[in-house]
Amino acid sequence: MSTTPTTSHPIVVGVDESAQSRLALDWAIDEARRHDLPLELVHARPMPLRGPAVETAFTRPGVDGVLEDATDRVRQLAPHTPVATSGGHGSAAPMLVDASRDATMVVVGARGRGALRSAMLGSTSLDVAAHAHSPVVVVRELSQTLPDHPGVVVGIDGSPISEGALGEAFHQADARGLPLTVVHAWFLDYAGTGLAVLATDAQMAELAQEERSVADDAVARWSARYPGVTVREHVLNAHPVQALVDHSKGAELLVVGSRGRGGFGGLVLGSVSQGVLHHAHCPVMVVRSQPETVPSRAAVSAAGTQAVTS
Repeated sequence: MSTTPTTSHPIVVGVDESAQSRLALDWAIDEARRHDLPLELVHARPMPLRGPAVETAFTRPGVDGVLEDATDRVRQLAPHTPVATSGGHGSAAPMLVDASRDATMVVVGARGRGALRSAMLGSTSLDVAAHAHSPVVVVRELSQTLPDHPGVVVGIDGSPISEGALGEAFHQADARGLPLTVVHAWFLDYAGTGLAVLATDAQMAELAQEERSVADDAVARWSARYPGVTVREHVLNAHPVQALVDHSKGAELLVVGSRGRGGFGGLVLGSVSQGVLHHAHCPVMVVRSQPETVPSRAAVSAAGTQAVTS
């Protein structure tokens, strides 16, 4: 593997020859400029073949030049951003997971969206999102601005993992000067017998109030650290994947938490994270950090926080 050194905690970007990789690179360049961070570009080459074919495997136009072209793109869009490169033979996912150990985040591209194309998200994107040691941003398409801009969107469920995602979402919204839309979607699951859990109107009202309190408490903790971020809370009885996908329309970023990390034979992404990655209308950040590991990375302003609920 060839490596050019960089400073600590860069934004790591997986690059190749695809259009999706260019979108991911441009997103990462913008993020690096916003947070004054270096970039590390990682390109995985296929394992060389045995025999004479190995001599021509890496002389085709565009293969050896992937890192050079990506570096030129960084210098064009962000000439003052430090950039390093790393390349080697093998699968991209393990290389990116390894690079994530010292990264602020990893950014990767992904293929199409929708019911028929959801299976084509790409194994690299899913593997990296499931196993990286840092937050992972999957960029399939850039957001289309809507009149009622949702800003940064985050999904929460009251768990410690979603607490970490909420902290990162506050940080992202603060850095962008955007509002934060907090989505807490809850729905009655099925009992172990396979029969739907039934509830009276009074029980549903009580559940709704409990879930509202969960969201209010979580938002209050982070609003104290980011008083300049305007927050909109949406607490609704709906499937969380559908609710988050709906709210991702026009958003700049959707942040979700996901359960543990292990070797490639270990834990995988949760169903909500996978569903959102397949169908969201904007870049998606997957966060597994526990709340105590999510720093308050922006200066606290004197402005107050507005909370808008619906």
